[in-house]
Amino acid sequence: MILSLEGQAQLFLLTVLLGGTLGLVYDCLRILRRIIVHKRLWIQLEDGLFWLTAVFFVFAVMLGANKGEIRFFAILGMFGGMLLYFLTLSRLVIAISDRVIYVVKKVLFLLFTIVMTPFRLVYLVVRKPVGKAGFFCGKITKKILHSCNFYAKMKMNTIRRDWHIAVKKKQKSGDKPNEQKTKRRAKRGQAKKDTED
Repeated sequence: MILSLEGQAQLFLLTVLLGGTLGLVYDCLRILRRIIVHKRLWIQLEDGLFWLTAVFFVFAVMLGANKGEIRFFAILGMFGGMLLYFLTLSRLVIAISDRVIYVVKKVLFLLFTIVMTPFRLVYLVVRKPVGKAGFFCGKITKKILHSCNFYAKMKMNTIRRDWHIAVKKKQKSGDKPNEQKTKRRAKRGQAKKDTED
């Protein structure tokens, strides 16, 4: 399709405007990254998704305005529009957005403080009595746990005593433990000598 000079100028201005719009969208993505800190992997994925979306959007505009023909001056106009936006308006948009984010954070903090103030007052009023009740309950709990611990120590002492009694009975009934070890070693030594011969 052959475009007149006026049609080409309109297409060029449209692509410059499209480039500026893409720059603004990318700045919005950068502002989002300032609000919510992203890791490097997510930043790369977002950039890739942005450029894929930008390609489809540019192709849709070219399809509507120029019957799908991609012309060099249109691509040049798009990148020129992005460059023009980043050199002129980007800093202003980022500065204004930083200010807006700061004000929104302050307002949210103020609202949070207003909402939480009654709860803080209730906490300050109730803290001492509840703390004393907790201290009293803590003493009772400590006594209960101490008695349980004492019971566990008593039970452990009983197990040790029974173990010592069983060991003493075994020693009285027959060989002593050291003599048993000596006999086992002697048997092993005898078995080694028999296998060597």
